[in-house]
Amino acid sequence: MPLDGYPHTWTQEDVANPYDPSRFTDSNEEFVWCRILVTFPSGETRTCTGDYLNAGDQTPVLRCGIEEAASELGLLHYLADERLYLRVCEEVDRQLSWRPVVLLSCPEFRIKLDLMEPQ
Repeated sequence: MPLDGYPHTWTQEDVANPYDPSRFTDSNEEFVWCRILVTFPSGETRTCTGDYLNAGDQTPVLRCGIEEAASELGLLHYLADERLYLRVCEEVDRQLSWRPVVLLSCPEFRIKLDLMEPQ
């Protein structure tokens, strides 16, 4: 796995020891569990936990679960912008292709998504 394009999040350890997403996948091997933490500039936080991700070919992918998670976090109105909706899914997929954690940020808030074992 190359480090190109991932200068802020990748380590040699990530490349040498890729993670196994199966431990985060439900018993039907269809959905992947995660915890999402949103932090606002004011310090307010919101969290949700669920099977928002789909099991992809190699690693988890974000599809329609984005809507459920956004609704639970009170962020659904941001998804009215289809380009933003797709960009978020693509970035989550990109980061999950390497590590079981996703970090996103914008002026309104920061998001951390951690894969977790099914509940």
